[in-house]
Amino acid sequence: MYALIEFRTLEIDHGNDGDPEDLSERFKQVVGAFDPTPFADEESQWNLSLEELEHGMW
Repeated sequence: MYALIEFRTLEIDHGNDGDPEDLSERFKQVVGAFDPTPFADEESQWNLSLEELEHGMW
């Protein structure tokens, strides 16, 4: 649930022209400090979504 709340923050900040790489890094730091599990597997949906964000796919 915590990751979803932070993900919504990321979406809002992205909509306000936040830098995708900065947003992705901040998301990883904030969520990873609370629970590193979402990023443990390189092929997790969280990592894939952040990679898409960084490459301008959203």
